Amino acid sequence: MSASSYGIIVEGGYDSAVYSTIINKLSPNAPVITRECEGRPNLMKIFPGLLRTFEHALAGRPVDMAIVIRDADGKNPSEVEATMLEKIAGRTYPFPLEVKFFAVSQAMEAWLLADTEALDKASRDRGGKRVTRTLDTPESLHNPKESLRRLLIDHKLDYTAELARRIAYGTDLKKLGQTCPRFRVFAERVDC
Repeated sequence: MSASSYGIIVEGGYDSAVYSTIINKLSPNAPVITRECEGRPNLMKIFPGLLRTFEHALAGRPVDMAIVIRDADGKNPSEVEATMLEKIAGRTYPFPLEVKFFAVSQAMEAWLLADTEALDKASRDRGGKRVTRTLDTPESLHNPKESLRRLLIDHKLDYTAELARRIAYGTDLKKLGQTCPRFRVFAERVDC
């Protein structure tokens, strides 16, 4: 069952742009309220308190589902998620579909590298060069953020949150799921 509303806590503006776009593709018409934390260390400190901001976010009602999302930066995503869960042990929140945690394998940018057609369209729409090939397994990259930045520079583009949103919007989620196994986990959590 998909939620009818989501509250997401993310590291920053790029993450906010991408994850809210992807959630809207998974669950059309569901409002997504975001809270940005200015980086992973700050997210880990303040997300328990930020979850409280979703309790009355929809005209005094709570969101259906809250999701805390961060990059695993090479750590085991399951262990990162367990650490996040430990931070709220003993706390209760009024979200009907609870609080979910998600750690992307390295960084969210791996997902933006998954669909060559989405990258190409976003590049050409912004006056950049044609993108013809990306990686078959972007989640295996040690630093996908740097790989994406290099690809965009090579195509005469600056990496911005708006460009990230455009790539996410154009991404074929089926293709993303085939290329990035962690995306399938994310989609299952969002569409519990």
